[in-house]
Amino acid sequence: MFELAVGGFFTLIGLRSALQSIRQETPDESGRVRALIAMHEAAKAGFWLALGAFFIGYATVSEPQEFRWFVLVPIAMAGLRLVAATLLARP
Repeated sequence: MFELAVGGFFTLIGLRSALQSIRQETPDESGRVRALIAMHEAAKAGFWLALGAFFIGYATVSEPQEFRWFVLVPIAMAGLRLVAATLLARP
């Protein structure tokens, strides 16, 4: 029950993050900058959605030990966001 509540909370944060990034206007920059901003925002929403899916899956799967590999997805999303932010920070 606790995992479902935590998973639902993280999923709602992910949906809110995705909706905010859709509503946000992108700066009138080059295609590279716009693509990096889109990648950064998608990775932010993807992190929260993957984290929510991890907890919901952990609560609902009959053998959660086989589901542990999925924790790598939020880690990959965080790494993707870090790479995008680093490339955006370069002049």
